[in-house]
Amino acid sequence: HALQNKLDKIVHLLYKTKKNRWNYVPLSKEELRKKFYKDGVDMKYISKNRKGEIKKIEKIHYKMLYRSTGKAKKGSCIFIRDKFFDKSLNFLRMGIQLPTSNAMLVEISAYSSLISSGIVDKLKINPNNILILKDINRYFKTNVISVELNDKKQCVANKIENYPLKNTLFDGQALIDSEIFPDNANGYILLRQHFCKMAAFKTNIQQFYKEYFSAQYETATVTDMFGNKHFVKDIQLITTDNAMKWLKFNISYNYWCNWVEKNGCFFGIVKTAHKSKLGMQQKMSYQMVNSLDNAIMENVVTTSAQYIENLKKEDAIFLNYLKKNINFSNDYEVLLSLCEYNPDFINSTYFRLRKKKIIESIIYKFRTGEIIQNAENLTVVGSPYAMLLYSTCGNPNIVDMDDTFCCEQGAIQCFTNRFFDDEYLAFFRSPFNSKNNLMYLHNVYNETFNKYFDFGKQIIAINMIGTDAQDRCNGMDMDSDFGYTTNQSDIVSYAKICYKKYPTIINNIPKDKNIYNNTTDDFAKIDHT
Repeated sequence: HALQNKLDKIVHLLYKTKKNRWNYVPLSKEELRKKFYKDGVDMKYISKNRKGEIKKIEKIHYKMLYRSTGKAKKGSCIFIRDKFFDKSLNFLRMGIQLPTSNAMLVEISAYSSLISSGIVDKLKINPNNILILKDINRYFKTNVISVELNDKKQCVANKIENYPLKNTLFDGQALIDSEIFPDNANGYILLRQHFCKMAAFKTNIQQFYKEYFSAQYETATVTDMFGNKHFVKDIQLITTDNAMKWLKFNISYNYWCNWVEKNGCFFGIVKTAHKSKLGMQQKMSYQMVNSLDNAIMENVVTTSAQYIENLKKEDAIFLNYLKKNINFSNDYEVLLSLCEYNPDFINSTYFRLRKKKIIESIIYKFRTGEIIQNAENLTVVGSPYAMLLYSTCGNPNIVDMDDTFCCEQGAIQCFTNRFFDDEYLAFFRSPFNSKNNLMYLHNVYNETFNKYFDFGKQIIAINMIGTDAQDRCNGMDMDSDFGYTTNQSDIVSYAKICYKKYPTIINNIPKDKNIYNNTTDDFAKIDHT
C-alpha cells in the first residue's frame, strides 16, 4: 500500500511536469551542475500554526560547500546556508587561500572534506608528539603488462620484462603507541584531521625505544622531515608525508599544528577492525570466483554447500545466522524474539515458511558468487618493523635491516595471527579485477611481531621490500586498504599458478594535466569528469 502511494505520487508529479513543461527551462546535467555551483539553491520553508494555516514563509539561500570524498561512488555535494558558508569553507580548507589562476582545485576538493568525515570516536594526540618522516621507495624488477596511450591516444597493453616496480613502503599508514590506543578499538584505527588521513596500527612504540636506546632513552632524540627534533620518549605516533595532504599546499608544519590545536588536538576515529559476521568464515565475491579455474570449483564450494545443508537441518545454526544478520530492514530480530518468548514457535508454519524463504535468498547469493571460505578481510600494514627501525634515525637505509621478512622466490612473505605459521595464502585486494591481481602469500611468524605489535586477527603485515605487492594489488596503499585472505588449499594452489603465470598490470596512462582557475565553473568542470 505504501509503495503504491509512492508510485501514485511519482505519476502525479510526472503528469504535472509535462502539463507545465513550457514553464521550465530544459538544462543538461552539466548545465544544471554549473548553475547550482555558481548561483546556489533557494529553498522555501513554510511554517504553519496548529490550524494548519500558513504563518510564515522563509526563503533560505544555500551555496555548494564541498563534495564528499566518495564522489566517484555517490556523487554527493553538500550545500550550506549562505550565512555559514565563508566560515565553514575557511574551516574545511584550514585557512588555505587558492590563487585565482592555476589553482589546485582537484586536490583541495579531495582533501578539504577529510575533516568532515563521520566518526565513531575521537582521540587526543598532541601534534608535536607525532613523528612525520619522508616515505621510502623500494624497487623490484619483474615482468609486467604496461597499460599506456599510443600516438593516437588509444589504450594499448605492452609486455615488458624486468620492469622496475615501485613500492612506497609506508604509504598512508602510521604506528600508534599502545598506551594511547583506545580500549574499544581492535588492531588499528583510521584517523582523520585537517588534510590528514592515516591508518594507525597498535604498536608498543615506547617499549621498543626503551630497548633500542637503552641507557640513552631519556635524552635520545630523532629529527623529523622538517628538521624538528623530538625526544623519543614523547613520540606517540609515527607516520610519513603521504598521510599529510597539507604538504601539497606549501604550508608549514607549525601552521598545521596550530590548526590541530584549535580543534583541541582531537583526531577523529573513522573506523577500526571488525570480525566478519560469520566469525571464522567470510564470503567471496563474483569477481574473485571468476578469476578461479572451473576444475577446482567443486572443492571451492564445499564449505558453502555444507553450510546451507546445516541451515536447513540445524535450528541452532539457523537462529545463529539470524542473530548475526539483524538489520533495520529485515524481521530477523522479531523472529528471534518470538522464538525466545515461545520456543515452540520454531515449529510453527509461519516460521518454517520464513526459514525456507531466507534460505532461498542465501542460495541465490551463493549462486551469484557469495561463496563461504575459511577467510577474512584483513587490513594491510606494510613492513611495520622496518617502520619502527626507520623512526629511530630517519635514515632510509636502516629499513634493509628488517629481519622479520625476507624476499622469497615465487611468493610474498606476510604475517597475520588469523592463520597458522608457515601457511601459504591467497590474497584478493578489493577492488579485484583479474588473475593478474591475485597475490600468493607465505605467512611467517616472527617473535618480533608479537613483541612490539598488537594487531589481533584482523590485520596482515606484508613485506613491501623487494616485492611487487602494491602494483600487484591495483596500487594498494596502507591507509586501511584490505584484502580477502584465505588458506583454502585449492584457491591457494591456483594463486601460486596465477602469481607465476599472469604478469602484474601497471597503469602508465598519464595523469590529467588540465589547469584550472579558482572559479565555480571550473569546480563544476572537474565534477563533470
